[in-house]
Amino acid sequence: MIQTKQAVICDAESQKEAIVKIEIRPLPPQNDGQKFLRIDWDINDLENALFSKEVFWSNEQIDQMEGYLEANYDFIGLTRTEKEKKKLQLALMITITQTNLLPSGKTYYGVEPTGWEFTPPPPFPID
Repeated sequence: MIQTKQAVICDAESQKEAIVKIEIRPLPPQNDGQKFLRIDWDINDLENALFSKEVFWSNEQIDQMEGYLEANYDFIGLTRTEKEKKKLQLALMITITQTNLLPSGKTYYGVEPTGWEFTPPPPFPID
């Protein structure tokens, strides 16, 4: 989904450094919105999550993000599944780097908003 451009301290106690990848997995929809599972990974250890939590977006939040993405990004040529995955990836990037900043102006793990990038696709399709 998205990841830090450089290794960051991902465990304050051990001072472990890693490139952190954040993944979002939709959970079963609800009448009033959608829950997602956010999982943070060390890209060199995809067996043991660094952190995970459920996040809820109301239907209103989803509609606002959907409207913004449709108005500002081109999804022509993508299949429905590709379009939904791309929207989820873009929404994650916007949420992490623009709308959920810490009081310091930084993001999770003390990273500057420009310190994130889209995770490169795997060299082969994963279904």
